[in-house]
Amino acid sequence: MLVRIVVDRAEATGGRWGEHNTERRRAIIAAYVELIEESQPGADIPLQVIADRAGVKRSVVYRHFDDRGDLDAKTREFAVEQVVDLVMPDFDPAESLRGTIFRIVATYVGWVSVHARLHGWIERGPGSGDPAGKAVVGGTKAAVAERVAQLFTLAASVVGQQHPGIDPAAFAIVSLVDGGVTRWLETRPADLDETELTRLLADSIWALFDAMARARGFVVNPDRPIAELMADPPVRLES
Repeated sequence: MLVRIVVDRAEATGGRWGEHNTERRRAIIAAYVELIEESQPGADIPLQVIADRAGVKRSVVYRHFDDRGDLDAKTREFAVEQVVDLVMPDFDPAESLRGTIFRIVATYVGWVSVHARLHGWIERGPGSGDPAGKAVVGGTKAAVAERVAQLFTLAASVVGQQHPGIDPAAFAIVSLVDGGVTRWLETRPADLDETELTRLLADSIWALFDAMARARGFVVNPDRPIAELMADPPVRLES
């Protein structure tokens, strides 16, 4: 479905031929993603191999993408949109702050664990160092950081607080999670599985949030449903 989203945006022609071209583009991107996930990190994936997997001629690939760089860019766009769609669900008022944080981190860690080679390709593969590649990856992290900032802003608004540091703190948290997950993938410590990593990162995020709240005189129960926190917010402690 996400291949469909990316390709539909890129496909300008209409009518029956437009639909045909869109399907071809989808097949090519899907084939490329499959090959990335099957290949060793850093392995060269020839265009002819991609065309063969997609069931089209090499010349057909060039009819749908400007060049190899364009194919890399569209494939990277597909991959990062997949991540954003997964880790940016709607908030559930019945869920606690701790539960929300854990769910978001668990979803990201789970995706990266399953798609480790695709994740590595997004970060370091062909075109990743180009301005367009950096913009796609950076834009993804910014989108996730904005969702984290929304969560922090919501929590702060419950107690009538605003702070300009919420936005940079959210970006710092995304860097913490991304850096931690990337290091975990590289080392795969035997005594730290996916669940334990998720708990470690979620607890680290909560510790930061809790410290910020306590510094301002508030103690927030991380296990109360968000709806209850909004209806009965914590009161500022006397200094």
